[in-house]
Amino acid sequence: MLRRVERLLMAAGLSLLLLPLGLVINPELGLGPLLGLWLGGALLGLYGPTFRILLLGSGLCALLVAAVVFTPLTRVLMNGLVVDEAPQKADLIVVLGGGMHCGAGELEASSLARLVKGLELWRAGYAPRISLSDTMGEIFGDARCPSLGLEARTRVQALYGTEGPEIVLLPQMRTTRTEALAVARVVREQGWNRVLLVTTPAHSRRAAGAFRKLGLEVVSVVSSEPRFDLALTAPADRLQALTPLAREYLGLLKYRLQGWL
Repeated sequence: MLRRVERLLMAAGLSLLLLPLGLVINPELGLGPLLGLWLGGALLGLYGPTFRILLLGSGLCALLVAAVVFTPLTRVLMNGLVVDEAPQKADLIVVLGGGMHCGAGELEASSLARLVKGLELWRAGYAPRISLSDTMGEIFGDARCPSLGLEARTRVQALYGTEGPEIVLLPQMRTTRTEALAVARVVREQGWNRVLLVTTPAHSRRAAGAFRKLGLEVVSVVSSEPRFDLALTAPADRLQALTPLAREYLGLLKYRLQGWL
């Protein structure tokens, strides 16, 4: 009995290492799911075979964190994701959706960075119009979350009023795939040709591939990366980059399996 209690306590400690992995896969995980993940890991300590599985998983997580912090792994992985091309004259600037702070009703940093880059391209005269993604609240885990596209449009109108760019609002967008389909439909209906595709660096390879798969003439222009330093020299930046890197490589795998790339 004492040995089982000791093993349970050890498993409770080891399962804490699983929480960063959960947040890497899904940064929007709330307190409830995180607590469930920790308790599930702790309960694995009750039995010898499952305890060994937990021990192995925790060890792999520790090795992953060490590789991220002490090696150039994240820089190599990031370089494989970035598609950044020189802007050209186009018919439409496509500003892809990012994230929302649902409680405050504000654009998350990556969304702001994409919007700023899109406006810079418009002001430089590369295209007369910008598309924004009118998202569904539940994609951010809260059905009451305001639309990213509507909030972005409000910001553009506050900055430029009637002198701003023409806004093309893409309704009920959920994923990069649905954004690509919506833009392809609008481009064909309007008889347009080239689009400038604006997103954050790590997302650019999957996004450009998804749009080009639909036959669109795309120039991929990346925004700045507000969440971490792209040089990835500091351990803290490498750890922060782990979440978008993991999500994008998983996204690439999913899109290839679905035939969307």
